[in-house]
Amino acid sequence: MSQSGIHLFLRCHSRLCGTVGDFLPYGSTLYVAASLLRLCPEQDLPGELLALDIEAYGGRLVRYVGTSPTLSGVVQEIARRIEESGLVHPAPQTWKIFLAALNHMETASDQELLRTFCAVAGEIGRPPGRMGNP
Repeated sequence: MSQSGIHLFLRCHSRLCGTVGDFLPYGSTLYVAASLLRLCPEQDLPGELLALDIEAYGGRLVRYVGTSPTLSGVVQEIARRIEESGLVHPAPQTWKIFLAALNHMETASDQELLRTFCAVAGEIGRPPGRMGNP
């Protein structure tokens, strides 16, 4: 990640925690972001990966946020859908999918964030009853 990529992640994480009303692990933010991108309509998905700021968010700084093993399934589904669209060549690397997901998350409404968080809460080990503001 670049410095701007790190700031993007931190903005998304802070916003998600505030929306949910609780402290969350960093990996939860990445999972929710990928889950939001997975919900993106077929015709919009390639554009999310080709957004100009994605390249600027990439860089040499490697960060591990600790995620659920189920995240790989979400990322594989996104990659498959992108590949099937035939509009992005070569198939995007995982880091680009993550940055596109965070970029997409930043533009999502608070309602979309909360709805997606509630939908995946069990998958990330956060039963909905543990949220500060359900």
